[in-house]
Amino acid sequence: MIQAGYPLDMRYAGPREALLHALFRQNYGCSHLIVGRDHAGVGDYYGPFDAQKIFDEIPKGSLETVNMNIDWTFWCNKCGGIASQRTCPHTKEDRILLSGTKVRSMLSEGQDLPVEFSRPEVAKVLQKYYAGLSAEQNVKIELKGHSAA
Repeated sequence: MIQAGYPLDMRYAGPREALLHALFRQNYGCSHLIVGRDHAGVGDYYGPFDAQKIFDEIPKGSLETVNMNIDWTFWCNKCGGIASQRTCPHTKEDRILLSGTKVRSMLSEGQDLPVEFSRPEVAKVLQKYYAGLSAEQNVKIELKGHSAA
C-alpha cells in the first residue's frame, strides 16, 4: 500500500516522531516507511540521521512497518535524475542539492527554483503562496555552527 499523506500535523519531534509516523502508517496498513535525512527534525537539534538510528534501538518485531533509510538525495546532472549517495557515483559538482529549508527560503525570497527540482509552473504557484505570507510566517535561515563557516 502506498500512502502519500495522512491527517497529522508535523510536531518536529525528531526520532520519536519517526516512530510515531511508522506506527500510524502501520495502522493504515502500510508495510514500509521511508525515513530520510533529518526526518521530522528542526534546525540542528537532532542529528541528520538520528530518526533512522532510533529504529535500531527498539526491540525487533515491535513494529510491523519496516523503515527504509534514505541518505542525502539530489539531482545528478550526469545520471539525469534524482539519486542518492548510495546510487550515484558522480562528484558534488554534478549535483544539485536543495534542502526543504533552502527551497522554502528561496520561495519566500521570490527566487526561481532550479528546473531540475520543480516544474516552473508549480514553483510559480508556491512563490505566490509564499509572497502572501507575513514576515513572521516566512522562512528565515540563520547559519550556525559548522554551517556558518
